[in-house]
Amino acid sequence: MMSHMQNIIGQWLLSLKHYILMCLLLSSPERLPYSAYSIALTAFSYLLIGMLLVDEQRSYAMVCAQIALELGMLGLIAYAGLRWKKSLARFQQTFSALLGINVIITAATIPVYRSAVGHTDSTENLLIYVTLAILIWNLAVLSLIFKRSFEISTHLSAIISFNYFVVYQFIVIWFF
Repeated sequence: MMSHMQNIIGQWLLSLKHYILMCLLLSSPERLPYSAYSIALTAFSYLLIGMLLVDEQRSYAMVCAQIALELGMLGLIAYAGLRWKKSLARFQQTFSALLGINVIITAATIPVYRSAVGHTDSTENLLIYVTLAILIWNLAVLSLIFKRSFEISTHLSAIISFNYFVVYQFIVIWFF
């Protein structure tokens, strides 16, 4: 029993390493292990990190709903793109990569956001620049994953990433 658990944790730690490398544009989804346990542990950690976003403006239910919406949309995009390319066998790695980079980027941006809000002078300008930098970084990483998973051009993957972001924002504004 212990050996199986060590194997699961080992695969998840390997996945975390590749999530970080993907966020630095140094790895790709095909290097991730085929492991449903890694996806489950990453999703659980994403929910835990998401709970750090709860404040006066965002409730627990709202944060969980936005995470579910985000993962649902990313899962649909991954499924549609991989089905279109006739490579559905790569779905688990692709979805794991999309989930993992969101965990890493969210974990990295929460302290940055909190420190930017902590500055009393020119908070608005600093917050706008920080948000813009994080958005561009997130879209670049998403684009890289779509490019390598779907084996498409950089331009097409950037269009898919940008359209995902726009649709996600409209849905969030519309529902929440």
